[in-house]
Amino acid sequence: MSGRVLIVDDEFGLAEVVAEMLSERGHDVDIAINGESALARMAEARPDLVLTDVMMPIMDGPALLGRMRADPELATIPVILMTAIPRSIPASVTGMHQGLLVKPFTPAQLFAAIAALLDVG
Repeated sequence: MSGRVLIVDDEFGLAEVVAEMLSERGHDVDIAINGESALARMAEARPDLVLTDVMMPIMDGPALLGRMRADPELATIPVILMTAIPRSIPASVTGMHQGLLVKPFTPAQLFAAIAALLDVG
């Protein structure tokens, strides 16, 4: 089973590489450059999983996560946080996300994190 994955990252090069890897594995992939644009994309097409960077302009990952958990339509979507600086994750989001990928991560780490949440190989 593949799923719809929304990648939220202001590092467009990284988002494109991750999107390509996931597309090759059969996932439908959308990209947003910040939390605000991610919410707009989710209003158009509900993802099965969100991969979001922690530090971004306009609306960062923790703010996006908070908005998602407060919205009954988005509250159950699993979220994997991505960051190069794990200590940058505020305590306020503890328990609100289902996974963490520390940049740089390997394709194997990415695929394992997604497989654990979407039940895919």
